[in-house]
Amino acid sequence: MGRPKIKKKAAVLPFRETVAFRFIMVGIAAIFFLLSSYQLLRAFGSGDTRLLIIASVLTLGSAALALFNLAQVQKAKIPKSAQERMKRARR
Repeated sequence: MGRPKIKKKAAVLPFRETVAFRFIMVGIAAIFFLLSSYQLLRAFGSGDTRLLIIASVLTLGSAALALFNLAQVQKAKIPKSAQERMKRARR
């Protein structure tokens, strides 16, 4: 029997830099987009100008947030253990 090996711990990634965080943000922005577009349609039907402006700004903002987070998915990091699991699943 030899000396027991000590396993090295994997580097810990901050959650905000992971792919999972970006997909959560995209999902939240998509839900917010659906809700704000519903409010936009209601404001358009009622003819309230102030509500129409607020709803349109919120709708455009949530769409921009979703597109921004989709673009950031390409830059997001994947933990080493997840990469190894994906490689094993492909084989």
